[in-house]
Amino acid sequence: MAKGPLLVDVLHRLVRRPQEILLLWNWKSALLSIILRAPIFLIASLRRGWEAAFSAVLTESLFCVVTAGFYGTFVQLVRNARPEWVTGLLITVLMPLAFQALEYGMHWLRGTPHLRAAEIASVVTSAVSALFNWYAMRRGALLVGGEGSDFSKDLARVPRLVVGFVVLLPRWLLDRLREGSGPDSQSALCNPPGGKPCR
Repeated sequence: MAKGPLLVDVLHRLVRRPQEILLLWNWKSALLSIILRAPIFLIASLRRGWEAAFSAVLTESLFCVVTAGFYGTFVQLVRNARPEWVTGLLITVLMPLAFQALEYGMHWLRGTPHLRAAEIASVVTSAVSALFNWYAMRRGALLVGGEGSDFSKDLARVPRLVVGFVVLLPRWLLDRLREGSGPDSQSALCNPPGGKPCR
């Protein structure tokens, strides 16, 4: 994967040209967010009747259309930024926390029932979907504008992307274990700087 720009440079550009986020609304992220999150609020509110459930789903859908669309755009614009760990912290922890606080406030004002349980499920969904969005966009999927492809092609790639995403952490851990038990690591252990070599 090509070396990306510095995150601070990308953010500086976006501060100077905020229209980039406004004009590149990521409808793919918004749609997928509605599909994933609206059922959480439907199930949580259903015991209060269909009217309460419909109100909760409508509230969540409107929230997702705005926030998930622009969040997806932001992820698309910073997806290859360096350092990777700072970019990851920003788009998978800090921004989702801010959106969750807004979401909670909006549902609280609307009187959504069983809000605490719904928000816990929503937080988990947000964390996982944020990581998956970043993973998929770094591989050219779920992008819009000039970089984007047909949504049907993105959907066709989703199963493979999901498998790759799920095995990413175990694969990384396995690679670290292999590196730690390889001949180079044994050599380093047996020839410590200033220490006695192994016999």
